[in-house]
Amino acid sequence: MTTPLLQALVHSPLRARADGVRTVRPTVLPPGIGEALRPDIRDNCLLRRSRLLTVTGQTVSENTVAARSGVDPRVDKAVTDPSQPVGFALAEAEVVLRRRIVHVGRATWPDGTPCAVKTYTLDSDGRPLLCIRELFNPFIVDAAVRVKELTEMGPVRAAGARSGPTAVSTPTGS
Repeated sequence: MTTPLLQALVHSPLRARADGVRTVRPTVLPPGIGEALRPDIRDNCLLRRSRLLTVTGQTVSENTVAARSGVDPRVDKAVTDPSQPVGFALAEAEVVLRRRIVHVGRATWPDGTPCAVKTYTLDSDGRPLLCIRELFNPFIVDAAVRVKELTEMGPVRAAGARSGPTAVSTPTGS
């Protein structure tokens, strides 16, 4: 879902550039990712670092993907395929997972500039199978928080929506 939105934002197709994929023990997963993925201590994990680039080579996002290896060969293949975004590879393999947002906020872009960040898991049978953290280029995706504008908006509710907590799960595929 993220890649098509970013493509619409930059009015251009994006290509993936995997900077590396390796098999690691759960203890070496980056902070926050290991806790969200919740691998068993005996699991092997795939760790992928990649970027989404415009046709001119501008980085739109920097992504860290961790997956519990050996659970689903289609997922392993999608994570290790350097030629396309993980979501596109999962969709091509007809893998249907549930997305669970873990964190949305601000982080630091590699040049030190504050940037927007989103971390989510893709779950199978109620358990995380992948965890993806996306840092968004602050010159493309504004990381500024406009608290006044948000508080002036008041609650936003769809027609016919009920009060109280709501869980939303959406299949991945992009």
